[in-house]
Amino acid sequence: MRIGIFGDGADPQCAAVAREAAALGAGALIVDSRALDEGKPLSMHDGKTFYLGEPVDDVKGFYVRSVPVPYVPAMKKDDSLVLYEDWFTTFTQTRERAAYFLAWLLQLSHRGVTLVNGPHAASVMQHKPYQLHALRSLGAKVPRTLISNDPVAIRAFQAEVKDVIYKPILGGALTRALDAEALERLDAVAASPVIFQERVPGEDLRVMLVGDEIVSSVAIVTPEQHLDFRDDPVYSGGEAMYREVALPEPVQRFCRAAARACGLTLAGIDLKQRGKDFVFLELNSSPIYMDVELKMGHRISKAIARRVVESARAAR
Repeated sequence: MRIGIFGDGADPQCAAVAREAAALGAGALIVDSRALDEGKPLSMHDGKTFYLGEPVDDVKGFYVRSVPVPYVPAMKKDDSLVLYEDWFTTFTQTRERAAYFLAWLLQLSHRGVTLVNGPHAASVMQHKPYQLHALRSLGAKVPRTLISNDPVAIRAFQAEVKDVIYKPILGGALTRALDAEALERLDAVAASPVIFQERVPGEDLRVMLVGDEIVSSVAIVTPEQHLDFRDDPVYSGGEAMYREVALPEPVQRFCRAAARACGLTLAGIDLKQRGKDFVFLELNSSPIYMDVELKMGHRISKAIARRVVESARAAR
């Protein structure tokens, strides 16, 4: 029996899950998400799927590391992003490639193949307002939040809350402070809504959940507390350290319930902790975890592989 792994063939997380699947007695077919970019042969022929000329419909479980999305090619020039001359052609090609893979993953889901996580969940996770709604409806504590393109409402929110941060709805950019400089440029927000939130002090926590099992719960330790820990050069350089965190049972229940509400089998959950106070920030459907696994010995890849392998065996 074999499972599938869909993602960048050079991704160490894909390789780690493949190794753990082998230890469980299952082979791994890695379907490289860059295959179409490189012109490799893929086909869907009357409901049958072929990868590199070989049939793959025997695979009943997949770890989905990433879901491709179309992009507009640009380069940085004089502190600005400039489109390539052939940007539209490239964008159209990436759109068609992404559509092929998305259709294939949806087809797998429709057939009952286990996907950890499928494209439905990945789509939900891109929309942070829904995450906040799901967390709030469960009774989890979340930051005070305004999502708006109305400068008047945003200024009123800032006057009430005082310490405010902002970030895009779909992600893709670091969290920033709504400082005096940002307030001067606030009229530009009329073009599209932005998430504005109360800044929550405390330690950054990352919880890894597979099914109902919390396989890792750590505080991210860096020399300084940054507004967004991803912006810390120690963290981005791979030098961050981690400390085990024991989550109270009510917080564990919220983690499990939030993942279920968002349709996630695998979830990376970000929280802030200050003393006994835990505030939920967001969930990630395809979290990066290898640094934690290697430094802390947490068997996250094993838990993912076991979930996919057991589901695939049950389907067979």
